[in-house]
Amino acid sequence: MPTESTFLFAGLLFLAAALGYVFARFGDTDEEEQAEQSARANYLRGFRYLLNEESDRAVDVFTESGDLSDEAMETQLALGTLFRRRGELDRAIRLHQNLVERPTNNVAQREAASFALAEDYLSAGLFDRAEELFDRLRDSRVHGAEALRRLLRICEVTRDWDRAVDLCAKLSRLDAGGVNPAQLAHYYCELAEEARRTNAPDLADQMLAQAEAMDSGKVRAALIRADLEMDAGKAEGAIVTLRQLGESQPGMLGEILPRLLAAATLSGDRDAVRRVLEGLAQTPAGLRGIALGVVRDPLISDPLVVRYLARFVAREPALQALVAAGSPESPESVERLRPLLQKMLNAGKRFQCSNCGYGSTTMHWQCPGCRSWDTVQPISGGMLDEILA
Repeated sequence: MPTESTFLFAGLLFLAAALGYVFARFGDTDEEEQAEQSARANYLRGFRYLLNEESDRAVDVFTESGDLSDEAMETQLALGTLFRRRGELDRAIRLHQNLVERPTNNVAQREAASFALAEDYLSAGLFDRAEELFDRLRDSRVHGAEALRRLLRICEVTRDWDRAVDLCAKLSRLDAGGVNPAQLAHYYCELAEEARRTNAPDLADQMLAQAEAMDSGKVRAALIRADLEMDAGKAEGAIVTLRQLGESQPGMLGEILPRLLAAATLSGDRDAVRRVLEGLAQTPAGLRGIALGVVRDPLISDPLVVRYLARFVAREPALQALVAAGSPESPESVERLRPLLQKMLNAGKRFQCSNCGYGSTTMHWQCPGCRSWDTVQPISGGMLDEILA
């Protein structure tokens, strides 16, 4: 199937052919027209080199051309973009850098070339160079908002969350709908986790409050809130937070269960946690979430939780058939079955991005593939789902 780069290349060739025809058909003979026709001829020669897959010679021709018309500029910008998308970043950088360094009083041309070069640097992982150029374009009427979005991406990669929050404020002033509240909430969550790691609970609480204000009911914020309550010795508060989260997001019980068990140990009130689990297990989704959480985490051996896996197995005829002997609800039978269920559950991806399909064995708040937030979700049961279907 033709790619976007293929169509772009075809468009460039069509443009070159059209320019050649126009200047051959309508060109005058005065000195200025002859110089312009000479520049166009150079462009056609450059495209012939591209057709012959002589990209370096083509870049030489384009960078040596003295033509700074809008058409020539657009052609070179598009060609550099084509090189970037094909992974030929050195050629893209060389072409766009040449445009940036040319003397011109045309602000629009200079900004367009600078933005294209910054994109090349970003794709090449040269974040310091990209950041410098995008920073200069922050006040651009045409490129300002996009430059801020690229700077946000750099902040995410370099984990500069304080600056990311500041940039969001600037982007909101340029574009009222330019900042996703859920994305900004994640920045505050990152700052809250940083503060927690450095033993600054008051700052962590402030950052978490900001996250909750931006996006109430956020799963990540609730988990951090429970962690902070545990750090402060407030196990009862953590249990309440985790219960509410488990009720609203049973698919996240794999992340919730270890925290609940830790809260039971800290508080010494196992009955409180037992009541929470019993309440969550009343719904099919809750019981399934608890069971899969136990299967996923081999470190969970507390009988308080493992018995819900036994209950889940007893309610699934397809799983009962896997029990070699004994009652499906007996601890011994469940412990024999558990390694097999774990292999089935882990045979492939445990989490997947709904946006790009990136698969992972661990939870990510931001997809490593497409850099989207909140798109990586637990896959319900993998091979286990096929057995239960």
